[in-house]
Amino acid sequence: MNSRFSKVAYGIGNLGQALFFNSVQTFLIFFYTDTVRLDPRLVGLGFAISYGVWNAINDPLIGVLSDRTRSRWGRRIPYIMFGTPLVFLLFYLVWAPPLGGKPLTDPSNWSIFLYFAIVIAVFDLAYTAVSVTYTALFPEAFQNLKERTEVSIYRQVAAMIGTALGVAVMPVIVGALTGRFGALGGWKGAGVILGIVGAGAFGFALLGSKERKESSVGEALSLIAAFKETFANRSFLAYAAANLMICYIWSWLSAMVPFFTKYVLRAPQEQMSLLFAGMFVTAILFYPLWRWITLRLGSKRTLALAVTLFVVFMSLVLVVGNLWQALVMMLFVGAANSGITLVRDIVLSDVIDEDELRTGRRREGSYFGVTAFIERLVLVLVGGSSTLVLTLSGYHAALTTQPSSVALGIRLGMGLMPIVALGIFLIALKSYPMGKEQVQALREKLDALHGE
Repeated sequence: MNSRFSKVAYGIGNLGQALFFNSVQTFLIFFYTDTVRLDPRLVGLGFAISYGVWNAINDPLIGVLSDRTRSRWGRRIPYIMFGTPLVFLLFYLVWAPPLGGKPLTDPSNWSIFLYFAIVIAVFDLAYTAVSVTYTALFPEAFQNLKERTEVSIYRQVAAMIGTALGVAVMPVIVGALTGRFGALGGWKGAGVILGIVGAGAFGFALLGSKERKESSVGEALSLIAAFKETFANRSFLAYAAANLMICYIWSWLSAMVPFFTKYVLRAPQEQMSLLFAGMFVTAILFYPLWRWITLRLGSKRTLALAVTLFVVFMSLVLVVGNLWQALVMMLFVGAANSGITLVRDIVLSDVIDEDELRTGRRREGSYFGVTAFIERLVLVLVGGSSTLVLTLSGYHAALTTQPSSVALGIRLGMGLMPIVALGIFLIALKSYPMGKEQVQALREKLDALHGE
């Protein structure tokens, strides 16, 4: 059994993971377009290639590579140990383009475009090396459901704090530093401060990170064989399809809340933060309850219950009429989301445990890396869904006042699209074979194997 300190220490690493990811996702395009003043077309091109396409490629590659790594420190820990300082440095460089303290006068500056494209690509490589291996430690270090649910709570609370720092606190730091150092200096200073916090979280996680020596024994699968084994695993394919729908529902909510706030609630955009704040608060409060439910129902049934409740509560957008009603809705959504975030990685951990019995190898890196690759498909799904909903509703970006059909279209889109996704999720999860009893039997076989 792991000590409470080691569990908390490992969980804190998720703060760094969420901070780096959410700050870049939220502010990168805005910073290079509005502050640096690089041509939006160049920013979009660089973001799509260096962060979108490259991100999808390096996730599975890093995962498989870490499975094949052999060192005196283990398979995952070297990536975290040596990669974290690089993540800090590159995160700072993302917000510190060489402009001489002044924004561009020529938006088509190709040298700054190349700087942007190269730095964000290298940053993403370093970040992936740390984040994928950090996450891959979870199923190996914490092996039973009781430990995994406990550590998952620490990880998810840390992730919410990291998200708040990356999304809500970063602009506050930028604003506080801008008066003294200018707009560019404000972003650069925020990069230093938050980079130290995020890197510190990853570094602290090493105090609670451990690897089993037997996991590094034996020859690892080749790159091609690893991918074949992963995509041949029916349990994983069922999980991957279900997880894709979860990610779609999350991303669809995030993408549509700004439109919902402005055109349905007709509330100021800054009040949108209240909706997400309410969701985060109830998510944290409900973790102990969802852990109790998971220990009794198992991870599969708990995930099905939590996702179903999430969609049911989200469908209240069809009747919500004002900001306070929307806030109550998001409180319920957050309570359901607590269950999803608690057990989602645990379900994948069960897949990895099953794979060990079949292949004789621990391949957490392969599975988490390929999962991250598949999750990128959400960008396509959300982009297509938003285009469909806004077009059919009569939305036109050039109009100052949108037609009344827009509000109705947004309501219907936000309420009905997740119901479709829920149907696909439940079909996929039905073919996922590992319920509570199957996982318990699997655990007994693994314990016997490890004892040998």
